[in-house]
Amino acid sequence: MKTLGIIAEYNPFHNGHAYQIREAKKLSRADKVVVVMSGNFVQRGAPAILDKFRRTAMALEHGADFVFEIPSVFAVSSAEYFAAAGVALLDALGCVDVVSFGCESPDLPFLTCIADILTDEPDAYKTLLSSLLKKGYSFPAARQQAVIGCLQAQNPHNSRSSSEAQAKAAAKLLGSPNNILALEYLKALKRSRSRLQPLPILREGAGYHEDGFGERYCSAAAIRKYLLSDSFHALNSGSSAKTLADVMPKSAAAAFASFDTYFLTEQDFSDMLYYKLLCERDQKLYPYADCSPGLSNRIRNALPKFQDYHSFCEYLKSRDVTYSRISRVLLHILLNITDADLASGKAFGYAPYLRLLGFRRDAAELFSEIRTKTRCPLITKPAKAQKLLSPEAFSLFQKDRFSSDLYYGILAQKNNRRQKTEYQRELVVL
Repeated sequence: MKTLGIIAEYNPFHNGHAYQIREAKKLSRADKVVVVMSGNFVQRGAPAILDKFRRTAMALEHGADFVFEIPSVFAVSSAEYFAAAGVALLDALGCVDVVSFGCESPDLPFLTCIADILTDEPDAYKTLLSSLLKKGYSFPAARQQAVIGCLQAQNPHNSRSSSEAQAKAAAKLLGSPNNILALEYLKALKRSRSRLQPLPILREGAGYHEDGFGERYCSAAAIRKYLLSDSFHALNSGSSAKTLADVMPKSAAAAFASFDTYFLTEQDFSDMLYYKLLCERDQKLYPYADCSPGLSNRIRNALPKFQDYHSFCEYLKSRDVTYSRISRVLLHILLNITDADLASGKAFGYAPYLRLLGFRRDAAELFSEIRTKTRCPLITKPAKAQKLLSPEAFSLFQKDRFSSDLYYGILAQKNNRRQKTEYQRELVVL
């Protein structure tokens, strides 16, 4: 039996995701598909548009056989940690052969070349990166220029036109969030000496940040923008399902349209974030994950300017600190995720446990193989986690529980509807 692995957020699940599963399964000739997915908060530093169990059901309905949760300390961290955890979890299952990921530049040799530079950090790369950072470049911009400079240093005899073409290709590759994640997957595979074979799949349709709605393969960002708009809520369930069916599988569209509800955004956590920052305004914030001393001071000094989550991120961003990093840092503060938590998770090889969210009944044979081959504690019932895990691993699992209960608690307030806690929710089984 050959098994395909996919690392995802499915925020929300759309036609492009369904296409990736079909195409990757066909190209890899895989029999089964295992997905490791973010929980109720995602890597860009925000709550997921739908909770993890609803997104799990959508994945299982459209090609996935198993869905496992990425621990929250990694799911809401930088692309490097997110990718490392995803690869480690797939490896830890013991039965996954191929890892597939979508990207705008599916040229595996060139992706691997760039990933090797970022992993090995040759002197030419480190020297140029350091110089650009000192000049005030943001890290992504400095990294891009350092990679281009390193490629030129490695190929000094290239013609001017060849060098320019290579630099343009590298800039395009490093300018896309999906390509950056692809590079991080390749880096994680190399660093962990993984046996997984990489399989990049060309993304169809709109890019990651494009928010034009209506194309068959529009971005998740465009779908989220529509779901949060007045236009969506003004439609009746039938009309909204028909509109969404143009951009996502029909069953997923119908599920969205059937929800008499509102969806969570980072704005829903504004009051809570302000209270948390106010409580800690006399404390140093840099023990929280990815928060430097300089950023800690900036956050505390800017607190009188706080209006809401989004505008505070906009106010704090600068030439050298991106909006995404600010948003993640604020979420780390809100969820009590520290550098010590990341170090603890890293000590487990980024895979402290395997939390199963759902599976298909017809994949029972693979389930038996996972139980036999996995080298990690397998959690199917959260109430049993403490007995299965070491104290250090259970402490990380408690972060998942806290983040989910926070998500469901705010959702209950917003919709005036009682929600089940993390321990009350059951596996999705189709």
